[in-house]
Amino acid sequence: MHHFHLTRKLYRAMESHERNPADLADLAMGHLFELCATCRDEYDAWREERSEKGSPATYELAVDRAIAASEEIAAEVEAERQSAKPRLKALLALPKEQRRAAIENEPQEYQGPAIAELLIDDSLAQMPGRPREAMALAELAMVVLSHSKFSGYVVELYARATAHAANALRVIGRLSEASLLLDNARFTLRGEGGGDRMVRAELDNFEGGLCRDQRRFDDAEALFQRAILTYEAEARPILGARSLLNLGMIYQEQQDGGRAAQAAEKAAQLLDPETEPALYLYARHNYAHGLCEAGQFNEAQAVLNENAPLHARYSDPLSQLRVAWVEGKIARGLGQLDEAESHFLVSRHGFLKPDIAFDAALVSLELASLYLETGRTTEVQELAAEMVAVFNRLEIHREATSALVLFQDAAALNRVSLTLVRKLSTYLVRAQRDPSYSFEVAS
Repeated sequence: MHHFHLTRKLYRAMESHERNPADLADLAMGHLFELCATCRDEYDAWREERSEKGSPATYELAVDRAIAASEEIAAEVEAERQSAKPRLKALLALPKEQRRAAIENEPQEYQGPAIAELLIDDSLAQMPGRPREAMALAELAMVVLSHSKFSGYVVELYARATAHAANALRVIGRLSEASLLLDNARFTLRGEGGGDRMVRAELDNFEGGLCRDQRRFDDAEALFQRAILTYEAEARPILGARSLLNLGMIYQEQQDGGRAAQAAEKAAQLLDPETEPALYLYARHNYAHGLCEAGQFNEAQAVLNENAPLHARYSDPLSQLRVAWVEGKIARGLGQLDEAESHFLVSRHGFLKPDIAFDAALVSLELASLYLETGRTTEVQELAAEMVAVFNRLEIHREATSALVLFQDAAALNRVSLTLVRKLSTYLVRAQRDPSYSFEVAS
């Protein structure tokens, strides 16, 4: 949505009599009603009460004009977005290496916030599965905005595009570069008084993810909590749920299954399973996983059972593999070792792909610990050799491959312990987001 703010430029224009001071009230009320349905509903109810009492409503005319102006602005913005779609389609049809030059050679064709907004939306849609494509789209938005007419909103969009590019860099594992870009986004917003609070919340989410990957858990938690409060105040439950899920990931990495489960449960409560089935199922999955980590296996099984009808309707193959993984954890926790092995084997086989091979390695370690407990050392050796072969073939992560080679060597000598398996699992979770992170054998 296109937000119009009370800026210093407006204040100066009113002071020099270029604008009518009444514009301040019109813009403020229009901005309020555009962003908050609750305020508009309350105003309508108040006006109805006054009408029933026959009381004069001194400010009604001004407020009605503000509402009309807000609706007119919203219509103009939507029309602008619709007209930008074919231009964006033509731009993205070009080879990637020609897109920037097209914008620079024909700035009139591609300038303006509408096409930049669409690019930012497309960038977000590529995450987290295609971070390089997401980064390229965010960078294109920055180029478009650099050729657009200056305004506070263009500056705000430029900061958002910068932050989206930073988030893509984080997912790729280029954490230092991501940190610099996020700093740039924050600096850009300072010229606009820190930016709209929804934009600040978006940056809080991105920076929280970066802090989590940098193992700065306290900072990450504070940022996610601040974003959650903003989304709650703005009545944006879906965004609040996403922030809660991010918060839960921090607790998972701290091996605090109880708090991870609580965060995921709160996220699920904010979501409608019929309108947001994928996100709702993800939240419920994380809830079950957190319960497993907290040792509440019967409760976790109950959650999966409740989810089963929705999974049957909406679940994708990858989600089904993740459910099988959790089912394996539950079966193992309940002492059903054969069933646990069966679930782990299903999920491991499905994860043997380049973009999710880390999950295959983590499930393999689940199997390895299961085999160790039952004295099946030969199977441990086979698992270790297979995972080294997979990581070498796919050239996934040099440091992680080295860690798995150490695990293979220990297995060959029958020197693998449950402690080593747990330590390697913890390492792999972090290594997914940090290509330079190396495995330390010594405790």
